[in-house]
Amino acid sequence: MTDTETQTAEHALLATKVRNVVLRECQAIATAGQRELAEALEKNVVALSYDQILRLRRAILGA
Repeated sequence: MTDTETQTAEHALLATKVRNVVLRECQAIATAGQRELAEALEKNVVALSYDQILRLRRAILGA
């Protein structure tokens, strides 16, 4: 496996982890009684590309 392939795989794994955390937060929002908001957020999170998720993560950590 080349360095580029390794880096791509690492980024994909990281993006998947971030996506899963955000989806869990959507579930928590639904449990708190805001089901419609949670469904809308979840739909948008699922539609994000890996690059968008990684940028979102960097923005959150940089805040």
